[in-house]
Amino acid sequence: MTLLSILALTLIGCGDKDGDDTATDGGTGDGGGTGVDISAYINVTDAHQGDIDSCCELGGSGATSDCWDGSSWIVQAIDSTKQVDAALVGNIADFESGDPVADATLSLWFLNDPTVGAPDYSVVGDADGIVASTFKTCTPIAYKTSTDPALDATVDTYEINQIEAYTEGTIDTEFNSVSSTTYAIIPSLLGVSPDGDKGTIAGAAYDCGGAPIKGAQVVVRDPSTGEIPESLVVKYFVDSFPNRNQPYTSEDGLWVAINVPEGTWDVELYVADGDGGHTNIGKTIAYIFPGSIMISNVYTGFGDGKRYPDICLL
Repeated sequence: MTLLSILALTLIGCGDKDGDDTATDGGTGDGGGTGVDISAYINVTDAHQGDIDSCCELGGSGATSDCWDGSSWIVQAIDSTKQVDAALVGNIADFESGDPVADATLSLWFLNDPTVGAPDYSVVGDADGIVASTFKTCTPIAYKTSTDPALDATVDTYEINQIEAYTEGTIDTEFNSVSSTTYAIIPSLLGVSPDGDKGTIAGAAYDCGGAPIKGAQVVVRDPSTGEIPESLVVKYFVDSFPNRNQPYTSEDGLWVAINVPEGTWDVELYVADGDGGHTNIGKTIAYIFPGSIMISNVYTGFGDGKRYPDICLL
C-alpha cells in the first residue's frame, strides 16, 4: 500500500481536533509564536528510537542531540563539479496503484521552489507515462505532475528536495501523481465538506543514518511568525498503516499534515529531551497550493530538508 492510499484511510480518524487544541496567546517553551498551542502537537514523553547524536558531530556543534535546537543545522560542502546537466528518462505513476499516468505534464523547478513562477522545464509524458527531460545531478529540484484540468483525472502533486546522485549516464526515476478519485476519498472519509483553499503535506522522519525514526512528532508553523494554523491535523502510522491512536512516529517514520492553508510553511520535527521538554531535531519547508498534495521529508540534523548523497560532497 502506498503512502497516499494510506493517507486516505488515515483521515477516517482525523476529524476535528479535541478541546485541548485551542488558541492561546503564546508558545510552550518549544518555540515562539502565537495562535494554537504547540503542546497540542508536540507532547511526546517516550524516548525516541533512532540515531540523532551522530548528526551533531557532523554539524560541528557538539556530541549530544541537544545541539539541534532549531538554530544549529548541518551544512554540507557540495562538490560543484558533480552538479551537472544529465539526461532524464523517467515515468509518471499513480501514487496509489503504481499504474502509468498517460499524457501527464512534468514541471521542474531547478531552484527547488515551485512558487517562483513558471517552471524551468516542462514536458508531457506519453501514453505509458514516460517522460524524457533534462535534470541536474546533486541539485535540489522541485517538481509537479499534472494533467489536463478539463479531464479532472488528477490533482496537482508536488515534491521538493529531489536530489539525484551524480551520474555519467541517464537518470531513471519515478514521479508521483495523485488521482482525483483518491483525492475525493479524503472528504468522504472525514464526513465533512472539503476546504478547497487548503492542502496536505505528507512525508517521513529520518534519523542520522537515513532510517525512519520512532518517537518523533511533527508540527507545521509559519516561518515568519511561528504560528500554527488552527485547521492543522497531524496523524501518524504503524507498520505503514494508519492508526488513529498513534501519538507519534512509529518504526515506519510516516506522518501526514492535513488542512494546511495555502502558503509557505516550516515542518518541524521534535523528540522528548528527557527533562520534560522537547528538542527540535529537524526541519524542512513545504509549499501549499489549494487542493494539492506536497511530499516533503524531514531529516534529523538538517534545517532545510536537503540531505545530499555522499557522492555529491567534497
